[in-house]
Amino acid sequence: MLASLARGYSGFGFSAVLVASWSLVTEPSKAIAITVLLEITASIIQAFSVWKDIPWKRVALLMGGATPGMVLGILVLQSVPVDTLKLGLAVFVLVAAALLSIGWKLKTRANKMGTLAVGITSGIVNGAIGMGGLPVALFLTADGDSPAKIRASVTAYFFLLDLVGLVLFSQAGIVSMDSFSTAALAFPVLLVGMALGTRHFLGATPEGFRRVTLFMLMGIALAGIVRTLLV
Repeated sequence: MLASLARGYSGFGFSAVLVASWSLVTEPSKAIAITVLLEITASIIQAFSVWKDIPWKRVALLMGGATPGMVLGILVLQSVPVDTLKLGLAVFVLVAAALLSIGWKLKTRANKMGTLAVGITSGIVNGAIGMGGLPVALFLTADGDSPAKIRASVTAYFFLLDLVGLVLFSQAGIVSMDSFSTAALAFPVLLVGMALGTRHFLGATPEGFRRVTLFMLMGIALAGIVRTLLV
């Protein structure tokens, strides 16, 4: 429910909230598999409300880098020990959320090569820890895009990214029938959370919709770091 509220409210944060929280109690690979399926569903639900604001050229550049990057990320997921992966996941979320919360900005607008590089980074992160949206949200915010455009960009990007991810994760044996059954159980919660989040977004200030999601992410990340170090 928390992840779905974040997705409907801000357009991003769903994967980060879901994977970071579920990784406290299970292997990241299991959480990633279910998250990919739910992200595709969430993007379809949101598509009609953001369609007119999607910058397709930028989304295409991001995908051009993300697709090969994801292959490398999946290799990391399959080879790095679970505890190390959990700690890296939590630290990544904490740093990314902190940078977003302080409003980090780029000095100049990114060019095509910069956008492509962000796509590669996002693909690697998505394959390894299922959070390819956070680097893109950070990049779009730092590049000065409006909240509406950020929301539209990440919705379109997540859909394409997770379609590719679904194929690659399935081939790697990460997505299974259990993933589909668990995602089906979570579907009603996804619908309710996104509906409530979207309604709140309509009256939110640019800073307001980010603050709620980011504080939630930082709290989950800190819990993950503490748990991993103490276990």
